[in-house]
Amino acid sequence: MRNPHLAWGTPRQGVLDAPFLELEAGQAPGVFNEAVATLAGKPSEAQVIQAAGDIAAACDADYEKACQFLKEQTLLPERIEGTLTHPQGASVVSSRSEYALVVLQCRIDTDDRVRDCQVIEDGSGRPSQRLIAQLSESRYRPWTLAGHAVATPYTFMINLRRGGSRGDDLLLEQRLGWARLRVAHFPQSSSAWVNLAMQLAVHTPEDPDYPKVLAQAHALAPSQKWIAAEMAWLRIQAGQHTAALMVLRPVIRRSSMGEHPNPYVLETAAAAHFGLNQCTEALAEQQRAVDLMPKEWLAPEQERFQRKLQDYQSACATPKAVSAVTGPR
Repeated sequence: MRNPHLAWGTPRQGVLDAPFLELEAGQAPGVFNEAVATLAGKPSEAQVIQAAGDIAAACDADYEKACQFLKEQTLLPERIEGTLTHPQGASVVSSRSEYALVVLQCRIDTDDRVRDCQVIEDGSGRPSQRLIAQLSESRYRPWTLAGHAVATPYTFMINLRRGGSRGDDLLLEQRLGWARLRVAHFPQSSSAWVNLAMQLAVHTPEDPDYPKVLAQAHALAPSQKWIAAEMAWLRIQAGQHTAALMVLRPVIRRSSMGEHPNPYVLETAAAAHFGLNQCTEALAEQQRAVDLMPKEWLAPEQERFQRKLQDYQSACATPKAVSAVTGPR
């Protein structure tokens, strides 16, 4: 029997649900400096959250100093003290393979205590209750910016495994079956729907249920980057370019702890703009996607991004820009 594996939990939204702000490039330095000055004093939690949102907006506006500040001054939630053990105890021997995922939405307070846990997914025998008790006796550092801790909404995903092989060694049919079982048992779990959508996208993208599953995942997790990009791409294929941009809006200009936008999100935005004859915007987004490609990406993928940029440049150089350039990825 293995000990539970605690997957990395995350705050539920961007930078702690900071108020959404859009800045022009010229506004970013002033907003950033004012936010840093606030953090240099003795700000309240509300002021820390506001400052985080302002700095993220400056980063979104391509002010590199703001992005660097978030990277260097942000501490993500982390366990300080305590352990999680299998709710049934180490001495219990199971005669069959058993897989269960417990998903808890909790709050990490500034005194490092985990409180107010709500059960999103559970296993047989309700192991969540024993895990919540263990979490309440542990200490976790909340999200912290420039030394200022903020009460943090936090999702714990605890994978319980017992007997048999590892969960990632399951046969494809078993993985898909388990993913479908999760959404059937926990239809309000965004984690379950996102997992099923990813499983279908990777293994059976032609499954007739995929569009419906993706739509439900997006409804429950609109800020999840991969889900938003996939949903927008389906809209683009249906010729719904304005709708695609609306899907991308929550993620296209929202930095996460100083990270630049995801190249796939930018690529999708470029395709939507191109479909609307907005060549200036399409070229800008695709250029950013090319510039932000990780160096470790495989050559064919990097070449595809470059080729798409060249396609847009060629098409936009002619009076009639719209063509079949936005074909399959």
